[in-house]
Amino acid sequence: MKKAVLALIGATLFSGAALASSVSCYVDTRAYDEYRQGICFGGESLTHTRQGAAVFKVNTSKPVQSVEWDISRYNANCSGTTCIVRVGLGEHEVNACVDKIYYKDFTWADVNWCATAHANYWGQGGPLANELLGQ
Repeated sequence: MKKAVLALIGATLFSGAALASSVSCYVDTRAYDEYRQGICFGGESLTHTRQGAAVFKVNTSKPVQSVEWDISRYNANCSGTTCIVRVGLGEHEVNACVDKIYYKDFTWADVNWCATAHANYWGQGGPLANELLGQ
């Protein structure tokens, strides 16, 4: 009985740690957006006044002081555990990785946690508007 309880506790702690140490993302839309661990998809029609975005965040069980992000090819606005990458019209695949995390307890960790956002934004009328209108 004691071994079964210890095994259950160990499995619970292990599975929680595996889910907690990651990067999640969502592709911004006018609808309610939810973070997804590791990979996310989304898109919509954009007006000229709105720009698309992929949003990333670090998931960790310890309080974080700062994060070193690696987001190549895109100009990202990062603050704390969150990073916002603005994208325009078209299809975009944005990869965001965390290389190092500095915790509030003065420890740090070299990590390689990544997430990929697949964003597809189009102008008014939709991607097939010209074909449907015979243009």
